[in-house]
Amino acid sequence: VERDCDRDEEEYLSEDLNGPVMLNEDTLLQIKSLDPKVTSIAVDRFDHCIDGKDAGHFIGENPYLKKLVVEGESMEWDEQFTMTSYMLGRFCKGLAQNRSVEDLSISLCELSVGDASVTHPQVKKLQLFTIVRLAQFCQQNTNLRSLKIDCCDLGDMSTRVLAMVLARKSNKSSLQRINLFANEIGDAAAKELIQSLAGYVNLEDLSLGNNLVGTRGCIAVGNLISSTTMNLKQLNLRNNKIDDEGIAILTRTFADNVTLKEVDLGFNSDITPSGWKLFFKCLQNPSSSIEQLHIGSNKITDEAVAALGNALANNTTLKVLDFNMDHIHEQPTCITAAGWQAFFACLHNSKSALQDIILRGCSINEEGLDIVANAFNTNSTLTMLDLSDNPQGHAAAWRRFFTACLLSPNSSLEGLFLCENFTEDADEMVADLVRALAHDKRLETIDLSENPSISKTGWSHFSRLLCDKSSITSIYESNHVINYLGSQTLPPDLDILIHLNEHENKRAVAREKILRYHFRHGSNIQEFHDMKLEVMPHAVSWLSRDFYSTGRESSGLTPLYELLRTLSSLFEPKNTAMTRTKRERVVIGCPRSTKLKSGCA
Repeated sequence: VERDCDRDEEEYLSEDLNGPVMLNEDTLLQIKSLDPKVTSIAVDRFDHCIDGKDAGHFIGENPYLKKLVVEGESMEWDEQFTMTSYMLGRFCKGLAQNRSVEDLSISLCELSVGDASVTHPQVKKLQLFTIVRLAQFCQQNTNLRSLKIDCCDLGDMSTRVLAMVLARKSNKSSLQRINLFANEIGDAAAKELIQSLAGYVNLEDLSLGNNLVGTRGCIAVGNLISSTTMNLKQLNLRNNKIDDEGIAILTRTFADNVTLKEVDLGFNSDITPSGWKLFFKCLQNPSSSIEQLHIGSNKITDEAVAALGNALANNTTLKVLDFNMDHIHEQPTCITAAGWQAFFACLHNSKSALQDIILRGCSINEEGLDIVANAFNTNSTLTMLDLSDNPQGHAAAWRRFFTACLLSPNSSLEGLFLCENFTEDADEMVADLVRALAHDKRLETIDLSENPSISKTGWSHFSRLLCDKSSITSIYESNHVINYLGSQTLPPDLDILIHLNEHENKRAVAREKILRYHFRHGSNIQEFHDMKLEVMPHAVSWLSRDFYSTGRESSGLTPLYELLRTLSSLFEPKNTAMTRTKRERVVIGCPRSTKLKSGCA
């Protein structure tokens, strides 16, 4: 749950390229003075005050703030939450007066009401006061587009307070995103919350992942998205209490829905293989609009995955399929080679829209690798394949896989993820991978993170692939496309090549490599000597060109200097007397005041 919270927070903050400004004494003064430049702030403590008034007071009066992030991870929450709850309550009291904030994110703060572990009566009142003020902000702010309260243990009572004000909100057109991830929301409270969202016609993203949503919540979801006025596109019900009854309700709803694009049903272990077989039928409907489906870490057997493959045989909309089983090592994947054989038959469909398949931790062995590889012989739509954490395959099987996938003329693969796979003979397996990449110019990402067995010898194969320094031609024909090999620390020479390949202009990348490694320190400069004189200006221009669009200095300046120094004879007149006579003739023909100016000399 903590990992998912961190991931969601990173995704949320990444939406703002500059990121929110951290609240401190200086930014609080700017907020107080209504500085229009401060539009996005992050709060990780509540003790900043001016003249006895806290940050919430000034945020409430500020008309320029658009984004507010409250992060409680670093705050000191004592056993009864006394002091921090009091400061959070004061903060929300001020926040309730704000009408400009469009994106509100509150993470890892204590917002529960009625928690049995809290016995202090004053703290209970503070917690109720806090959630009421927060709900008041949501009800009265007509500009609110995104509401995110994650990992705050809202519980049932706080959720019901929030549902009540959302139902009464007069302006329901602004809210587009609601994320209540990991808040211990029970099935009945979830039902009330979902029902309160009727009429929010612009709501596109609803996340109730990591809660306790069950059958009643599924019924409410079904009624919500079945409404002709709703336009929900993303639904996250990950890690809840959905069983076969609940998935049957969702199946009937999704079968006729034409707006839903992304669905996350991962970690719902109460759904049996029979329930999944039924659910996959909704993908057979020609009107199915689902483009991304996350069903990892569930009880999916051979029979169920075969039903999925059969449903996708004629599906033309699903682009991303997430089968990530990486987090259920205590519960081995129930899919065998026979199941994968039945599933991957769908990739032979020429109308298939599948682009990304995530098979992380799916216990795919040698036979399974051969089945996956065979699917690439006819498929031309897959652009990303994640086979991480499948170390069951031996070196020979991986060699066949690399050859089939990367040498297939139909392959469109741009990303290949192989984390935690190479335990033995890692350097040999890397060598096999590099040999298969010798003529591939499509693959940009190869993630080899968490493969500590790869040594400098293994990485040297990639160094030669990205820059074969044996000749100027071999450098030019090297791989200039691969720009990511994982999060691990790479050898310095390989790291430089990876960064060079990040440049979009591949001709510029090839030129920079030639300058850096073939004409390094002015070596091999004699190759310019036999050029025809009319070609020389182009060679000089080629050497002096900037590599980066930012104007970063090119590696060609040193070779350029060496070239001009060794070719100085080109700039010495062969007939000094004749040249002097011509120069004097030109100068005599000019007015005295301009004789030595550049235009006449």
